Amino acid sequence: MYSNYFKIALRSFSKHKLTFFINLFGLALGLWATISIGIWVKSELNMNRSFAEIDQVYRIMEHQRYGSDIFTTTSTPGVLAPVLKEEFPEVERSACYSWNEPALFVLEDRRINLDGFYAEPDYLHIMQYEFLHGERDLALTEINHVVLTKEAAIKLFGKTDVIGETVLLKETDGEELFKVMGVVNINAQDVSGTFEYILPFKFMFDKPYNGWLKHWGNNGPSTIVKLNKSANGKEFSEKIVDFIAERNEGSNVKLFAYPQKDLYLYGKFTDGLQQGGRIEYVKLFSVIGLFVLLIACINFMNLSTAKSQKRSKEVGVRKVVGAEKKELVYQFLTESLLISIIAGLIALVLVELTLPILNNLTNKVMTLPYGDWVFWGQLFAVLIVTGIVAGSYPAFYLSATKVVSVFRNFTKSGKGVVVARKGLVLFQFVLATMLILATIVVYKQINYALNKDLGYNKDQLLMIQLEGKLFHNFDIYRGELEKLPEVQSVTRSTHSFLGRNSNTGSISWEGKDPDFNALFEIMRVDYGFIETMGLKLIQGEDFSVDRVTDSIGKAIINRRAYELITQDNQNATSFSWDDEIQILGVVEDFHFQSFHQGMEPAIIYLDPTFASKAFIKVSPENIRETLAEIQKVTESFEPLFPFQYSFMDENYSRLYDEDVRTRELAKYFSILTILISCLGLFGLSAHIAEQKTKEIGIRKVLGASTMSILHVINREFILVVSLSILIGSGIAYWLMQDWLSGYAYRIEFEWWFIPLAAFVILSIAYLTVSLQALKAANINPSSTLKSE
Repeated sequence: MYSNYFKIALRSFSKHKLTFFINLFGLALGLWATISIGIWVKSELNMNRSFAEIDQVYRIMEHQRYGSDIFTTTSTPGVLAPVLKEEFPEVERSACYSWNEPALFVLEDRRINLDGFYAEPDYLHIMQYEFLHGERDLALTEINHVVLTKEAAIKLFGKTDVIGETVLLKETDGEELFKVMGVVNINAQDVSGTFEYILPFKFMFDKPYNGWLKHWGNNGPSTIVKLNKSANGKEFSEKIVDFIAERNEGSNVKLFAYPQKDLYLYGKFTDGLQQGGRIEYVKLFSVIGLFVLLIACINFMNLSTAKSQKRSKEVGVRKVVGAEKKELVYQFLTESLLISIIAGLIALVLVELTLPILNNLTNKVMTLPYGDWVFWGQLFAVLIVTGIVAGSYPAFYLSATKVVSVFRNFTKSGKGVVVARKGLVLFQFVLATMLILATIVVYKQINYALNKDLGYNKDQLLMIQLEGKLFHNFDIYRGELEKLPEVQSVTRSTHSFLGRNSNTGSISWEGKDPDFNALFEIMRVDYGFIETMGLKLIQGEDFSVDRVTDSIGKAIINRRAYELITQDNQNATSFSWDDEIQILGVVEDFHFQSFHQGMEPAIIYLDPTFASKAFIKVSPENIRETLAEIQKVTESFEPLFPFQYSFMDENYSRLYDEDVRTRELAKYFSILTILISCLGLFGLSAHIAEQKTKEIGIRKVLGASTMSILHVINREFILVVSLSILIGSGIAYWLMQDWLSGYAYRIEFEWWFIPLAAFVILSIAYLTVSLQALKAANINPSSTLKSE
């Protein structure tokens, strides 16, 4: 019996080639999108959750209050972790660890920059990375230990079994020999925050210039704890709320513990409340993947019901010879399931071919999990459900055809079927409209962020990390650079202009409301900073080499800081931060964060003691030759550290990497949605044209023009598509207003976005339908009316 269903299905596919191709190709594209998004969603949902006992792991975070605003951060005091372990019995393990930074490792003739961080020994027991070599209990227990990843060990030693081997760490302030005590494996598909080395936190903590790590009022590192199995995370979080405030008088900090497994997906906080995070993108693209597949299923249902007249006599004959309704249902479901399975195989091939592109787009390392039976079970379930959903309506509709109506030629689609068909087309293009408008808005917002005046000039501005002799002999190095004709100016700073680096809430001034507080960004710079960065001085004067007193008790502030300081005293000329600081000058506001954040007050000090970032302004001509000259000068000063540079405009654009990925994904899925929807339109218009061949023939005999015949076929589709644009535009406006609210500086949803999207969709839809309409209009009436 089932072999008979299979044979009939193959005959049907052969007889209705166009419908079969459209259904197969459309379903394959829909399944390809669903599988690709499913792999990405699974990677996101599993991120940082594969560690052993991860349910007991919590990140210690801070809510800092500034006026009516609450700033949430993962930065904590460097002394917090050991004290938590001492004072709270529920804390089984605790560790402080630093931010990632590059470090130069030297082994014989190899000099390799690796990226990593400093951590206390408990870190390896909390975040239980797989140890390929070495013992977890011994690693990082001594100040001269280092843990490497498998990839880093191969870079340095050419192998992974290197326990006990030594490698030299070269720093600006000296060098130290470290013994490899562990080699770990990181599954980049399930772990965020990649690294290549881990050094002991004590090595960093004991540096003379890192004394700030020992104070309760300073933040920087992160703190992570593992609670024992009987502990309650929520209760522990409530216990530590005032832990820092009790040790630092006047503190505005409230501590809390947040599950480490949730931080990646739910790490966005607004005014002290959790407000989504990456989970928003996961939900968004999950819905998009489902909708793309649903659109493909809709095409299947539309085309199958539209072709019902072609198969109605087949159904009638089979009923006459004794076929039951359920057998007919099985037959049509078999056809749809067969198409679904073939489409699934094609989709898998497409996924394999396009995964490298998706990995590059999402900055992930994803693969098809061939050995995961859960994946194959889920895929099989999707194929079965897709086949049943796509074939259910035509199966039950066709199987219900009455024999009498078949042989009396009363098989024309009922009004309800036609309405349902138009409703499905409407739904398809509503989604297409939403995706196109989303792409336009995201593109315009990112373009606005990348091209708006930032208050400083990022063009032709190089940033170089000052290491070794470059740091210690900067003035001589700068002098040599300034001799190059293409170099306009050179300075240095502690700040990267790529987000918050160093800040304080301890600034006060005369007349300040004691209940008011603000977070001021601190930038320590060298001479020429204002000029090199292109800041606009609007009041006072710049630091001058002719005044040695500029480095003592004087500062330049931005407009936002000046407004805060003078809001209670318009004649204020100074502020206090430990000592009284005179305001030497005021510069126009400038963005040192992305446009997601508002303008913040900033203080610029003339204090280059720890300024390790050089900024070089060059002329726009002969950039390649200029870089070669700068490299030559740099390497003549410091041949040991590799020459590394970056352009500030490129660095700034990386702040929007996540938004760019959203834009690119939305763009590709918009194209895919329109393609699948137009495939459906193509098939339906072919069916309508086929139905109206006699009508078209009569119209042509009576003198109708080709344009009027085009109008006959086009009108019912164009009206539906136009209505979908109206509905989709309203939904897209609401959704994109919510997305734009995540930016402190944003564009407006302009009126012309909707006509642009409408033009794109209507043009494609009109062209798609017109191709079939023209074909029908060019048929000789004698061939369609010869039987009349």
